[in-house]
Amino acid sequence: MMQVNERFRRTSNNTELQQLLHTDGYQSLFDYSSEAILVIDLEGRILHMNRACQTIFLNTREYDLNTSIEHIVEFDDESSFFNTLSSTETAQFTGTNSSLNRKLEINSIPIIKDNQVAGRFVQLKDRTDEIEEFEQLKAQKGFWESYLDHSGDAIGLFDMNGNIVKLNPATEDIFLYTREELLGNGVITIPDESYRKEVDFLQRKVKSGKTVVAYETVRKRKDGKLINVEITHSPIYDQNGKMIAMANILRDITERKKANMKLRESEAKYRLIAENTADMIRVLDVEGKVTFASPSHELVSGRQENHYEGIDGFHFVHPDDLHSIKTQYQKMLEAREPIHFEYKEIHMDGEWIELEAQCTPVINQGEINSVVMVIRDLTERKQTEELLRNSDKLAVIGQMAASIAHEIRNPLTSLKGFLQFFHSNSKDVEKDHYELMLSELERINLIVNEFLMIAKPQTAQYKETPMDTLFSHLLSLIDSQAIMENIEITTDFEEGLPAVLGDENQLKQAFLNFIKNALEATASGGTVDLTLKKEGTHICIRIKDNGCGIPKENLENLGKPFFSTKETGTGLGLMISQKIISNHKGTVDITSEDSKGTTVTIKLPKVSKGINKK
Repeated sequence: MMQVNERFRRTSNNTELQQLLHTDGYQSLFDYSSEAILVIDLEGRILHMNRACQTIFLNTREYDLNTSIEHIVEFDDESSFFNTLSSTETAQFTGTNSSLNRKLEINSIPIIKDNQVAGRFVQLKDRTDEIEEFEQLKAQKGFWESYLDHSGDAIGLFDMNGNIVKLNPATEDIFLYTREELLGNGVITIPDESYRKEVDFLQRKVKSGKTVVAYETVRKRKDGKLINVEITHSPIYDQNGKMIAMANILRDITERKKANMKLRESEAKYRLIAENTADMIRVLDVEGKVTFASPSHELVSGRQENHYEGIDGFHFVHPDDLHSIKTQYQKMLEAREPIHFEYKEIHMDGEWIELEAQCTPVINQGEINSVVMVIRDLTERKQTEELLRNSDKLAVIGQMAASIAHEIRNPLTSLKGFLQFFHSNSKDVEKDHYELMLSELERINLIVNEFLMIAKPQTAQYKETPMDTLFSHLLSLIDSQAIMENIEITTDFEEGLPAVLGDENQLKQAFLNFIKNALEATASGGTVDLTLKKEGTHICIRIKDNGCGIPKENLENLGKPFFSTKETGTGLGLMISQKIISNHKGTVDITSEDSKGTTVTIKLPKVSKGINKK
């Protein structure tokens, strides 16, 4: 400061003003004032500046004394400032120190000597932070007023007594009251006075300093209509942390409630369908991952629905079908149209099941956000189609059989009669030839009889038939053949077996055919095991041999007309046997392993109490 004073003494021509400033009183004012003060002459030149100027200008040495104040301050109204330099009145201005970007409040105070204005004190106050804060508050005020005016929610301010002091326009739109009807009152939009306790509870909670968020309740409009609302209630504090008001944001959620209710009802209906349909229903996301699988998956594929969620929707598809399905699926996403395809998936037990699927894209706001797959098991339909095809074949075979039997049997009888006559009168050397011919004629006659059975099946006489008795008779018929071929027949018959309702002769024919097939497939020294036991509501008959077995590719053809694994077989015997069991409401299951043997499992329903025995 002493260096500044020295420079001032060397450059100032205002001797009287200089002397005045260096009196003890003035010197003390400059040095110890907390406010920045400049002394200028009537031309605006700086004569002196105190230490507090450094709080604004940081370094006073960069400014030369006896230079114009304009070098330090950019006045918002420069001409007014210079016009008032000789005035005896105090004047106030605003300006900026541009080098530091500080906003200044400027007080110009006259220095009077002998009733004349000798110069001026210029008091500078840094108002930068205050102005910025004011501008921010002003901007925030504009923002919040804009928000309040344009918000679709009803927004209100309550004083600490619970009376409304401010409302936005949306309040009128929602409740149909004018603001004048609501201001100064407590909450009058409650359905009845029983809701007053609810209002008091919410306000007490806010007064305790807590915020209530998304509280759902009911309010009443001026026209009496009840609406569902969602309320957020919160405290408002002043700068000193004192609670001064309560803010209330109320949103009309009536339509949302209705939409949610309809959605829940719709979801409940579709879930009921999805959870009770026999078809498998899968929902895939756009990446092909399963987001939902219906409980019917367990029935069809053997896997519970949670086994599918989160995995690829085509994870269990047969490799031969996978590429085709992926290609069709991609085309569906591009075309946005449903697709239909048939394919195979692996069952939990390792078997491949035939399925058909309908894939439909779900489009929301122009974008596919999921795909619904409805998958149906084709196994039963395929079996039905196969049965229908076989039925058509059987119908044709029946017609052919009747015609063939009629055309063959008459000449066959004649041929047989003449051969028997020639045989009886032949020489010993010729008898072998006649016997061979008679044997072949007998074989032809047997085939004709089988044709006749197809064309004109015998009328069944159903009655209670004990299985153990029936098989005892069968064993007496086949024991001699088994002994001759060195095959052991073992039996395991459960005691006390209930009877089945059936035609004894037809059942004997069917079981005899199954047992003969087992004996013929078994080599000398082999065994055939016969088992009878009760399984639930059925009698289970199992015929197992350890013979040559049947190749896997031939299993599905068993029982078809004219298919046989025997060199001289026609396939008609097995077909007729299966038909007999089917007519008795039973099932036939044939399993076999090549070179290891075959097992035939027949199940027949046992006689129930009170059954009509016709």
